[in-house]
Formats: sequence, structure tokens, C-alpha cells
Amino acid sequence: MTLLDAARRSSALPLMELCQAAHDRKLASGRPQTLALYEIEPPGLAETQSLHSDVVPVAVCCLDRIGHADLLHALACGFDVIYLQVCSASQAREHQRQEVELVRSLGGLGRIVLFDGAAGVDRRLAARLLPFPAVAPEVLAVGSRRDTARASAAALLPTSVGHAALPEQAPYGTVRLDNDLCNSCNSCVWVCPTDALSLTENAGALSFVESLCTQCGLCVSICPQRAMGLEPGMDLTAYAVLPSVLGKERKQAASGSAGPASGAAPDAGSEALQTYAAAAPLFSEHDLSSAPETRHTGRV
Repeated sequence: MTLLDAARRSSALPLMELCQAAHDRKLASGRPQTLALYEIEPPGLAETQSLHSDVVPVAVCCLDRIGHADLLHALACGFDVIYLQVCSASQAREHQRQEVELVRSLGGLGRIVLFDGAAGVDRRLAARLLPFPAVAPEVLAVGSRRDTARASAAALLPTSVGHAALPEQAPYGTVRLDNDLCNSCNSCVWVCPTDALSLTENAGALSFVESLCTQCGLCVSICPQRAMGLEPGMDLTAYAVLPSVLGKERKQAASGSAGPASGAAPDAGSEALQTYAAAAPLFSEHDLSSAPETRHTGRV
């Protein structure tokens, strides 16, 4: 059993060393890896670990400190499935549920399972029900936690998915602008805490960088014309880190692929994600099945 202090002050992701060790074991043995995170050890877990050495039980001091970036990185870099105990504190459960929903939307569907108390977790672990193997750990935890989450999602989701639709209140997304209502007061630019909004040098139009936007909503709340709105989601293409003019469609890239325009209808990538989500069960009846092709590793 490993003890993890998730509340420690460190720039490193708390699960990083466990991910690397899991990957090394997978390379050596070819066996899938399962991570079990809990505050209160469920009965039968020790016996399950003795039968299946690839189940890694980790006692966490504060489960609510394990966020979507940690979980996505663990799934992209070594672990095939994560069993996550429901937070014991009732006030933390809604936040945990939102984080897990975000992970499932960004490539963790069928890979992360919440359990409450003992609730048969030992039987589930012993059954070794796994959806598909994890990708290789080429996703480095560099930059911010948002950068790590984005890189992990790009590795986990199929290559055909260029845009992932996310639930409401997600901290990723774009800003919609109604040019007919906008009076160019620029109030939104001055209140944006991350500089996701700025002014273009020439025409003074609104420029937006999706990867910087936290969907805080300050721009929407301050707009006197009610010309702005939020749209949760994650652009997995290169357009996410490039500035674009709000209210105008992005120009098509030289390769022929276009980034999602603000307020545009879902693209083929969104449809592919919906198909992927509908087809992927929470558990598979087989130990392992084929993984969807990913941007980063090809088929694994």
C-alpha cells in the first residue's frame, strides 16, 4: 500500500511517480495496471492485491485534492483503469463528481470508476474488467496542470476527435460573440484574468486564445450589451493555442483542416466523440480489447 499526501505543496503531479512505475511494470510483464485511490481502505482490498499484483492501492489523505488533470495524466501514462473512492466529506462530493465527469468526457470513459465504501470493489478488481490498454507515457507533465490535462486528453481520445464537448461548469471552452450587439467597449478585455481576450493591433477587434480561457464568466457578466456567452469544450487542435478573432470563422489551414469557429455547428470530430462515447461501455466483458487510435502513439 502507498500513502499519498495530495495536499503537499509541490508543482509535480502527485501521481507522477506511480504512473512511471506502472508503465515500467507493463513493459516488463505485459499486464494491465489498475489504480485504486481511497481515504478509507475497503475490506478485501489487501487480498485482491495479493492475488493480482497489478492492482496498486493508494491511500490518499485528501481525495478532493485529486483533480481531473491528475486522473487524466494517470490514464495517459501508465494506468488502464482507476477506481476512485467517493469523498467522505459531503461538501466535497459534488466537486469530485464534476471532476470525474470531466475525465470521462476527455477520454476516460470506461476507465474511471467511483465506488462508495466497500461496495463490492474487491469483486470488481478480482474480475479484472478492463476496457482497453492505456497509451504509452509520452505525455509529460510540463507547464501548467491545464497543459497536462490537454495533452493527456489528446493522447486518450481518438485521432478523429478535434473538439471535445464538455459538461457545464467545465473550466475549458470558448467565448461566443454577437457582433451585432457588441459596441466595442472592451470591458471584457480589461477584466479577463488570464489574457485569453485581447485586442488586435490594427482593427481593434477582439482576439481570443482558447487554451488560456478558464470559463470564469467575467467577460459575460460585465458586457453591457449582453453580446458574449460561454461554450464549454476543448479544442484539441493547434488552434487552441493560437489567437483567433471572435465573431469570425477561422481560416482553413493549409492542410485542409479547419478549427471550430465560434458558435459553429459541431464538426466531424464532435460527432466522432459522440459515437465513441455511445459505443464504449463502462466495463467490457473481455480483459482487453483494441484501443482507439490516438494522436500520439498510433494504435496501441
